[in-house]
Amino acid sequence: KLLILDEPTNNLSVKESLKVLEFIKELRKQGISSVFITHNLHHVYPVADRIVVLSHGKKVGEFKKDETSIEEITNLITLG
Repeated sequence: KLLILDEPTNNLSVKESLKVLEFIKELRKQGISSVFITHNLHHVYPVADRIVVLSHGKKVGEFKKDETSIEEITNLITLG
């Protein structure tokens, strides 16, 4: 089972975004995987196990969350 979420927190209030993140955590507890596509690292980082960074359609990085930080990922994105 897999749920793909494309920018699910885009244009949501803080409260609504938190509900989406809690929903993703609940999916994990139920054994359902999710792909969370977003530009907002502060939303995806708390719920991610792995982070894949794409730039212009090419993979430029793949990390286990506990082996990287938001700052490192931001630098990768910024430097391209």
